[in-house]
Amino acid sequence: MGTNTGMVIAGVAGATALVITAAAVPFVAPALRRVCIPYVPATTEQLSNVSRALSLATKNSKGTLIDLGSGDGRVMKFGEQLASHLTPEWRKQYIDYERLKNLLYDDMMEVPADDDRREEHISRLDEKFFNECDQELTKINLFFSQKIAEGQGKHHELQTELQVFKDVLGSRSEPSGIRRRFGGKDRFHKETTRNEQQLKLAFSEFYLSLVLVQNYQQLNATGFRKILKKHDKLTGNERGLDWRINKVEKSSFFLNREIETLITNVETSVINDLEGGNRQAGMKRLKVPPLSEKQKPLTTFSLGLFIGASIVLLLAILLTWMASPARPQEPKWVAVRLFRGPLLLFLSIFLCGVNMAGWAAAGVNHVLIFEVDPRNHLSYQTLMQIASFMIMLWSFAVLAYLYAHMLHIPPFAPPLVLMIICLVLLLNPIAKPDSVFHRNSRFWLLKHCYKCFTSPFHFVTFTDFWLGDQMNSLTTAFLDFQYFVCFYATEVDYSNGWIEVKGINSTTGSVPWGSVELSNGKDQCASAAGLRSLMSIIPAMIRFLQCLRRYRDTKRVHPHLVNAGKYSTTFFVVACGALNKYYEASDPNSTSIFFYIWILSYIMSFTYTFLWDIFMDWGLIDPRAPKEARFLREEMIYGSKWYYYLAIAQDFVLRLAWVLNVSLGEAWTLDSDFLTTVTAPFEVFRRFIWNYFRLENEHVNNCGQFRAVRDISVKPIRKGDLESLLSKMDQMDGVTHRGHDLMERVKKQKKSAKASRQLLRKNRFNRMIAAAPVVTTTFIDTTNTNT
Repeated sequence: MGTNTGMVIAGVAGATALVITAAAVPFVAPALRRVCIPYVPATTEQLSNVSRALSLATKNSKGTLIDLGSGDGRVMKFGEQLASHLTPEWRKQYIDYERLKNLLYDDMMEVPADDDRREEHISRLDEKFFNECDQELTKINLFFSQKIAEGQGKHHELQTELQVFKDVLGSRSEPSGIRRRFGGKDRFHKETTRNEQQLKLAFSEFYLSLVLVQNYQQLNATGFRKILKKHDKLTGNERGLDWRINKVEKSSFFLNREIETLITNVETSVINDLEGGNRQAGMKRLKVPPLSEKQKPLTTFSLGLFIGASIVLLLAILLTWMASPARPQEPKWVAVRLFRGPLLLFLSIFLCGVNMAGWAAAGVNHVLIFEVDPRNHLSYQTLMQIASFMIMLWSFAVLAYLYAHMLHIPPFAPPLVLMIICLVLLLNPIAKPDSVFHRNSRFWLLKHCYKCFTSPFHFVTFTDFWLGDQMNSLTTAFLDFQYFVCFYATEVDYSNGWIEVKGINSTTGSVPWGSVELSNGKDQCASAAGLRSLMSIIPAMIRFLQCLRRYRDTKRVHPHLVNAGKYSTTFFVVACGALNKYYEASDPNSTSIFFYIWILSYIMSFTYTFLWDIFMDWGLIDPRAPKEARFLREEMIYGSKWYYYLAIAQDFVLRLAWVLNVSLGEAWTLDSDFLTTVTAPFEVFRRFIWNYFRLENEHVNNCGQFRAVRDISVKPIRKGDLESLLSKMDQMDGVTHRGHDLMERVKKQKKSAKASRQLLRKNRFNRMIAAAPVVTTTFIDTTNTNT
């Protein structure tokens, strides 16, 4: 097809995509909105029940909360500190400090100069202001009492499970000879260890929830003290001090010490009952470091060194490529295919490090969402350091290829050596020094990659889902890795102790297996439609099977089967593309019907995925969005609304470019390798932007419902912020990962079925050892915690 035909097809395809997307918005918006569940305030009946409990709690509470203020001379204003440290899901339940402050300032600007009129104006101001304060105080008392009641119920549940565990542990005697021979001791030991670990996790998560409630209590106490002090300063009277003494300091949320009692009881239970009296081990399990991680100077230095070296080497590669003469004895595009995949992977890892830095700065708690160990995980600088080091190695390998004739080495040896180094660094079991090998992090990644590739057989966590989406943006890397294996397995001759390509100079007919055309780089490794199609659908198949597994576990058609339908569109695109290539090979001078079906399937896939990004993954186009941020959402963490608008625009443009790259190649007869090399980095960049808003939406709304609860502290407490709060909370401002309620219910069902099967075997054992009976008790699953 000619250039004019290509322009017509590209224009029609782009215009059709725009029309379909615009037409689909009003139809899909109501359905897609259902999945994001914001915080729902308590009902009237619940509030009335809590109100009755308030009076009793007020009568029984003693003590006074220690003042949290750090005095004058703060770097940050309290309003900024409150916005930074509050729990986002409880945002509307905190004192509305900014509104009360603006109320004071606005009214004081209208104070008349006359003394009599001034007193009258201030009296009206006080009446209005203290009425607003009273409403805020009632709201805080009710919410705090609700959280205390939830904490007491949870504590009672955990204590009951702990007592059952202790009773079972004490009732079991040493296995008899027959039971020891059949492995009774090993089974009992494994089951005991498993239940003990589940209890430790449950108490650790409950401890975190108590810290969040304590944070809520202390921030609101500080907020009332600050705003009433500001009132007295502006009005010149002490009515604010009197109101604080008579109202705030006598309120239930201020006087209640139950939260401290619960924290102490949890610490005692974990230390004495689960850690054998080892206080250091118990507190290490309960407390986690703050999210504002300190970066090591050596890491920062090496990161800068590797980035600088990579930039210099990339410039050297560019200049060498521009100055190098043609190489007729080396097949065209082969080196690009061998080096392109690793570069895309390393670039994606580096951008993930940038994502982590942005999440930490904005307060998006990726540590909890990804369920990584908060005490031992890679920082953003470490991840960027690893990626930049690998990019530097990649640059050395490319330069070695370009100067192979001067180094007297086989030209295609550097890509093979680079891949071997990557595999050794990834799979080696060496653990020390951890700052170099990062074994725990590598094995964590390998474990989740394994769960992705075997997705139907595992419960899907957020990490698995997110990793599968990253793979969908690295489809080109999957194809290049397939080509890498195929090329070195079939098209390279090793017989002479030298890596030589089996090249031919035939411009007619198809290139046979095991050879590569020198003039254009065509070979069967890159042209086998069946093999290439299989590799290109692997990422989409992973996410498709994950969606089916989530539907199996939750029985929810929406969003899981609807999401599976989104990934199934990739199968149609690949199938139509393969059929088009088949008919194109049989008749190169004509255009088959499958070409137009291919374009249509691409447009439908683009529309489906783009709308899902905006509505579901990012949670935008929210009807509750404020007027100053139309088409966005009610809760936004990042600073400017224009970030969101620009993100929507770039997602549309880059998805459209990715969708049309193959069709443009067909229409304008552009080399597909050239188009892929240009568009693949754009897709990696699109995913980089997508990560910011997907994690933000998961943080704010728990949109994917991967967490059992939604209580996350949004902003890491930095040095110099709320010093008295840090001392009061003993620096317990971090978070830890939480178990999944649904996953544990599934495990509990499986465990119950397993217990039923084991009951028959236990009965047989009891008959065999009737002379020495053993008490058999079924363990209670302790991981179904709703902290």
